Amino acid sequence: MFYEDLQIKLLKLLQDNWNRVISFDLETCVLDPSHFLRDERVLSISLARRVSGEFTEGKEIMTKTLFLEKEDDESEKDLLEQLDEELSKIKPLGVIGYGLRQYDLPLLIMKKQRYKLLLWKLIDMTESAIHVDLYHVLKYKRYKKLDQVLSSPEFAHLPLSRTKGTVTSDRSEKGKEIYRLWKQDRAGLKRYAEGDAHDLLLIAESIAFK
Repeated sequence: MFYEDLQIKLLKLLQDNWNRVISFDLETCVLDPSHFLRDERVLSISLARRVSGEFTEGKEIMTKTLFLEKEDDESEKDLLEQLDEELSKIKPLGVIGYGLRQYDLPLLIMKKQRYKLLLWKLIDMTESAIHVDLYHVLKYKRYKKLDQVLSSPEFAHLPLSRTKGTVTSDRSEKGKEIYRLWKQDRAGLKRYAEGDAHDLLLIAESIAFK
């Protein structure tokens, strides 16, 4: 069995409890790309999940974004506590993301440990839930970047938000743009981040349940 086949089997395993599967995306302040997974500040946390409707339909997907209020440790701790509260309502059995294992989950674990926070639902999500990183699944389909996936004929039938192009894909500049949006245009950051979470959920449904 290939790795990507295992990931698809895990998605299928979650089918009967799909309302407890979340698509997850973090946006962070990374002004220097060499500081990857070092000293980032979490600016926003976006979640998407299907609450009803048919697979691959755009309707009946609930999205939500939590924002950092101020650039300080207390606000970041508060943001993680808000996330834990949201997770307590959903009790996710599965988590979908893009770069999830490389970045989002390791960063959350580092933050939880740094602040010595005992957040049980966050612990459940990072340690017990099924994690499906679409980066690896799509890599085997020969997609190197998420932008390529969103513009591919393979997924053209999906009602995707396709907000990825609103921010540069250049790694050295992306962090600055995300930070600017957080400072000056949180509605724009919300559209961008929730668009990613929304689209990844639909792509996962298309891959697993088409």
